Amino acid sequence: MNGDVDSVWERITAWLRLHTPVTAATLRPPASADDVRAVQNAVGRPLPDDLLAWWRLMDGVDDDADYRTAFTVPGVYMPLAVARVREEWAGLSAYPDQDCCRPDGHHQRAAGDPVLGFCTALLPVCRAVDGAVLAVDLRPGTHHGRVMDWMAQAGAHRTTWAGISAMLTYTVGRLEQYITAPGTRPQPGQVTIRDDGVLTWE
Repeated sequence: MNGDVDSVWERITAWLRLHTPVTAATLRPPASADDVRAVQNAVGRPLPDDLLAWWRLMDGVDDDADYRTAFTVPGVYMPLAVARVREEWAGLSAYPDQDCCRPDGHHQRAAGDPVLGFCTALLPVCRAVDGAVLAVDLRPGTHHGRVMDWMAQAGAHRTTWAGISAMLTYTVGRLEQYITAPGTRPQPGQVTIRDDGVLTWE
């Protein structure tokens, strides 16, 4: 799986450098081992191999980047720097979902199950401008490692992505399907490129 992340991320970054250099420039270099260790220590749970592999390749988007130019995965979620992951997790975990999270650290719902509040076993890895996050589900179960979509008003729900590797594979597929035919009308989830070299999603 690590090899999949390495090769897929190389395809993504190569596409960005070629087609959207402004967006490519917003990606940070690999995360530091200290920041990754701090997240692991704070969460107190093993992190999926594909997430760790991704962080060994990049450390999210530059905090100073304009959200209108920054790299995003489909749905317009910006990858968080690893230090920001720990901050987001700590802030959201201050109000755990009472129907899932037990004081002893166990959970009443399995990985992939929806929750109305925020489950402390969800690790935010990407954030949208409206405050929604994509989080990796660290609860035990068949869907351990799945990417969940969480919003304050709606809670957490399962995405179609079984993990970070699947999310990146979907992303590169959308990028490489970029259509430049004259008069082609963008469809939902389709890539568009602004004149200033910025990636956007319809």
